[in-house]
Amino acid sequence: MFFRNNRNDTAWTWMKKIYGQRELQHVNSSQGPNGDYPGVSFSLVSQTVEGLMGIRPDAANHKVTTQSRLPSGMKWLRTADVPIGTSTITVRHDGATKSTLTNNARSGAYQWEARFRGVHKKITVNGVPQRVRTKTVDGVTYTYATPTVRAGATAAVRVTD
Repeated sequence: MFFRNNRNDTAWTWMKKIYGQRELQHVNSSQGPNGDYPGVSFSLVSQTVEGLMGIRPDAANHKVTTQSRLPSGMKWLRTADVPIGTSTITVRHDGATKSTLTNNARSGAYQWEARFRGVHKKITVNGVPQRVRTKTVDGVTYTYATPTVRAGATAAVRVTD
C-alpha cells in the first residue's frame, strides 16, 4: 500500500525490515525461521516488481505500464526476465526520470506506458522529443509516453524539467 500511494521511502523501510528478520525464528519456534515461509519471499518479489518497479502487465492486450518508485538514495534498479504472458521483459529505472524497457520476446510487440510522477516540461523516447502528455490516476498526475517496443528491442524514456 505504501508504494501504491507513492510513499516509497516508507515502503522501502518495511521491505528492509522484513528481509532483515528472515533468519529470526518464527513465532512458533518449532516451525523454523521466518525466511522459510513462502509468503516472505513472495512478498519481497512482489514488492520489487510491482512496488519499486511499478510494473503492471496487461498481457491480453500486449500492454505494460511502469512507474519508478525508487526510494531516496537508490540511484537505479533493474529487473530482468519478468514474465508477461508467454514472454518476458527487462526494466531498468534510473532514479525517477529515466526508464528503459527491453522486450525479450522472439515475436510480437508491447505498447509500453512509461509513467513519471508529476508534470514535466520535456519527454523523450530513445532521445527523440515527444509531445508532453499528462494524466491523472487515483488523484496523482503523471507525465507519460507510450512507445511500441518490438520483440528483441529496447526503448528508453526520459523526462526533464
